[in-house]
Amino acid sequence: MQNSTTIGNALAWPILLPGNLACNAVGMGETEYRDLIRMLINSLVWTAVGVVAIALIM
Repeated sequence: MQNSTTIGNALAWPILLPGNLACNAVGMGETEYRDLIRMLINSLVWTAVGVVAIALIM
């Protein structure tokens, strides 16, 4: 069971994807700053997606 994926990881993967892609694109390693940058990028992306979705609904 070394390559098993938990349900939590499977559910979090698409939500964390924009931040992971951005960190990988700039070549950021597994540092403590990666989590901070990933959180910033994810917040920006998902806030923009939410605003656009609400604008389209209204």
